[in-house]
Amino acid sequence: MAGIDFDTVAGTKLYIADEAPSAQTAAAFASLGWVEVGQITSVGSVKGREYSMSTLSTVSDAQDRERKGSFKLPNAEFECAWAEDDEGQMMVEAAANDYSVPSFKLVKQNGDIRYLTAQVSKFVENGGTSNDAVKGQFTLLRQTDTITA
Repeated sequence: MAGIDFDTVAGTKLYIADEAPSAQTAAAFASLGWVEVGQITSVGSVKGREYSMSTLSTVSDAQDRERKGSFKLPNAEFECAWAEDDEGQMMVEAAANDYSVPSFKLVKQNGDIRYLTAQVSKFVENGGTSNDAVKGQFTLLRQTDTITA
C-alpha cells in the first residue's frame, strides 16, 4: 500500500496589507504591498463556509425537515509568539483597534496561496504559567470568500 501524500502546516506564512484589492481576483490581491505577520504559532481556518439550518416542522406527519439556509464565513483564529516590534503584528494590532478591513495572504507549505479580507476583532497578549511562552492571539472576521492562487 502506498503512503498517503499530504502537507503539514509547517512553513505556512501569514501576510497583511492595509489596503483592499481593486477586485476580488488573485491578480488584484497579488499587487498589494504585503508585510509578514511574524512568528505565527497556530494557523486558523481561512477557507470554507458555515451554513445555518432552516427547519420546517409539519404537524400532519410530525416530521422536521432541514435545509441549508444562509451562510457565514467562519472566523479564523491565529496565535503568534508575542513580538511587539514585529511590523506585521503591529499592523494586526492597529486593525484590531479600528474598524478597517485589511487584506490577508496565507502562503501554505506547498506554495498554495489564499487571499481574503477580514476585520481583526481582537489581538490580545495571552498569559500562562512559568513554563509558557508569551503569545498573542488574534481573530479574523472574514469578509470575503477566500481566493485561491
